[in-house]
Amino acid sequence: RYKYFYYFCAAQKIGVSVADDPLGPFKDSGKPLIDKLPKGVNGGQQIDADVFTDPKTGKSYLYWGNGYMAGAELADDMVSIKPETTVVLTPDDTYREGTYVFYRNGKYYFMWSEDDTRSENYKVRYGIANGPLEKITIPANNIVIAKDTHAGIYGTGHNSVLQIPGRDEWYLVYHRFNYPNGIKMGDAAGWNREVCIDSLTFDAKGMIKRVIPTLKGIKPVKITAK
Repeated sequence: RYKYFYYFCAAQKIGVSVADDPLGPFKDSGKPLIDKLPKGVNGGQQIDADVFTDPKTGKSYLYWGNGYMAGAELADDMVSIKPETTVVLTPDDTYREGTYVFYRNGKYYFMWSEDDTRSENYKVRYGIANGPLEKITIPANNIVIAKDTHAGIYGTGHNSVLQIPGRDEWYLVYHRFNYPNGIKMGDAAGWNREVCIDSLTFDAKGMIKRVIPTLKGIKPVKITAK
């Protein structure tokens, strides 16, 4: 029987709720999963939880942080952290928030957002590591997606990634200022956003090709149930 885990942030802390059905009802675990800064970090917020299950080992990991990136191995109960596994992973000073991790062809891809959700320059960058909690190497050209002023697209950030089951076919899901009026809203654009999806592709070396944001999105994708 499956359990469903809903990770959320509130009051600059990360919590988790559990249900027997993806539609709920979800019951809170009773206490924050993350409620303080990692050791050695002097500022930031405990938000933007991302859970990644390593297909090589079956182990699950939690990533989080605004102003810093941290990661830790989740215990088997999925509502607690394994002791002494928390690692600060902040890749460089472009990191702001919104960590997302996925695995492809032996590489662990770490994505994050730079700048602020209210900024037209909000964008996604990436790095690559050899393991879920190992040092992140940053490619020379590591912008995944950024604004396109000619298309009137701004504030492209805070993403996730979808892989079509059984295929090397990938998509980037992200949010951006509402089109076309978001750019005129000032800071309010940060809370007037739209969810978008565009294709995500790689070169022969496994580097991510820069995504050009579109107003059309993608064509419907057919998935055959097994």
